Amino acid sequence: MGSARSAAAGVLGVLRSIQTDGVEATLSKFNLGDLAGQPIDQIFAGLTDVICEPGGNINDSIATDAWIETITELDQLGVDDLDSLSSEQIEGIFVSFIAHSIETRLYQDIGSKGIQSGKDTDAVRAFEAQLKDYIFRAVSDSVPSDVSSVGNLNDAEIRSVVNQTYQDAWELLEIWGDEE
Repeated sequence: MGSARSAAAGVLGVLRSIQTDGVEATLSKFNLGDLAGQPIDQIFAGLTDVICEPGGNINDSIATDAWIETITELDQLGVDDLDSLSSEQIEGIFVSFIAHSIETRLYQDIGSKGIQSGKDTDAVRAFEAQLKDYIFRAVSDSVPSDVSSVGNLNDAEIRSVVNQTYQDAWELLEIWGDEE
């Protein structure tokens, strides 16, 4: 999940820049000044190649998918004005991105490693919803409770959050598969 961890650092870097330097200055820094004044989802979509490594391998795709999923949740996260982006909103975006990265990686690993489960699709859907909730809560609990310090997480701390949450979620999947 190296690309996702790098992208997580990129998410924090871009959001900190928006918060401290402003939207226009941040977009100009990445030669995306033409996005200034556009809707937030378009601005964030335009930042995809800045945050996520462009490429074709699975890890790059995981980061890109997680970023796109995060963009679709901006309304739910209360992000409606980038000029007044709060520390709480930065934390919400960061947690959402990390959670989606872990979730996407788990699904990719299920496809390649396989998990045995029953044929009851309702049970699978219910477990999927529980797993998503677990991942989101685990990531939320792993980031500092002082929201202003989320932006100061270093690569090792991000790696630790991602690796531990992924490992715990994978173990839950294995237990669930064994019970079916």
